[in-house]
Amino acid sequence: MGARRTAMRAAIAGLAVGAAVGVARRREGRVREVRQSLGGHRGRPVTVTTGDGVQLAVDVEEAEAPEFAVVFAHGWLMNRHCWHFQREALKGRATLVFYDQRGHGGSACGAFDECTIDRLGDDLAAVIEQAVPEGLPVVLVGHSMGGMTIMAFAGRHSGTLARRVAGVALLSTSPGRLRDSTFGLPGPIGRLAPVVTPIMFDRLLARAAFIDRRVAIKTRTNLPVTRYVAFGPGARRDHVRFVNDMAVATPTEVMVGFYRDFLVHDKLKALAGLSSVETLVMVGSRDRMTPQAHSRRIADALPGARLQVVPGAGHMIGLERPEIVNAALEDLFDRAVRRTAAPETA
Repeated sequence: MGARRTAMRAAIAGLAVGAAVGVARRREGRVREVRQSLGGHRGRPVTVTTGDGVQLAVDVEEAEAPEFAVVFAHGWLMNRHCWHFQREALKGRATLVFYDQRGHGGSACGAFDECTIDRLGDDLAAVIEQAVPEGLPVVLVGHSMGGMTIMAFAGRHSGTLARRVAGVALLSTSPGRLRDSTFGLPGPIGRLAPVVTPIMFDRLLARAAFIDRRVAIKTRTNLPVTRYVAFGPGARRDHVRFVNDMAVATPTEVMVGFYRDFLVHDKLKALAGLSSVETLVMVGSRDRMTPQAHSRRIADALPGARLQVVPGAGHMIGLERPEIVNAALEDLFDRAVRRTAAPETA
């Protein structure tokens, strides 16, 4: 009898271990599946040619009977695939246009001295003109450098803005004063950051070709920086790797070129151009790249804008808190559509 009990206990223990292993393997498989799917969406490819001849990679997600189009402008060192969860949630609601900023993703680089926010504003105008069907109202969604791109567009293309744009979302971005950024570092280290960082970037530029040839080293070196700067607490590893891979794929020369322009970026006055459209401003409470103060300056300059602070989120709010971001975008779309319909029903 004792032997039977022992055998029975061993069998039960074996089944329990087997079940646990099975659950672990299925969980691991799901994680792998999610990691493989990140950035995997594709739409109709379009090539947009900018005013200075640079070709931009554009991805258009068609809708059956769209009332409007949404153009997504990504941030520094990212590409159009960073909008993964927005694309999944908003597909079919409107014609969605995703594009790679110059020098990022599949877009050509252009000249080094054209790595400026003003040039990105002109590029956005070209994307609207060449990739969005005439007659569709447009909502612009910009994250980080993409938000700065929208500000530059507003200041430089007021006619296109007035004629075509019904709404704007400015996510985790800044109207200026980035020269003083401490990247969330405390005390004396934080005060040194604005002095040391430009020197470090100049040294990276001098060795750009050498750095870009060593992808594996660049990936490992950049990973902890990405984790600290781009995310809040509790970030998922696959999200951090996804963002890091996009950053590593961006040429060092492009990275430094736009960083230099961030130091002189000042688009506070250009925000006045957005006073006539529905505007959403969002930022994570733990954003180290463009802290809350920057979004509050935007909201102060646009009294009609809706400011939303996402608790606990870092800079990559679209990945960290997709449900919150997507719900806010849906609300913006509703407001923009109502605004465009108002003159017809008045």
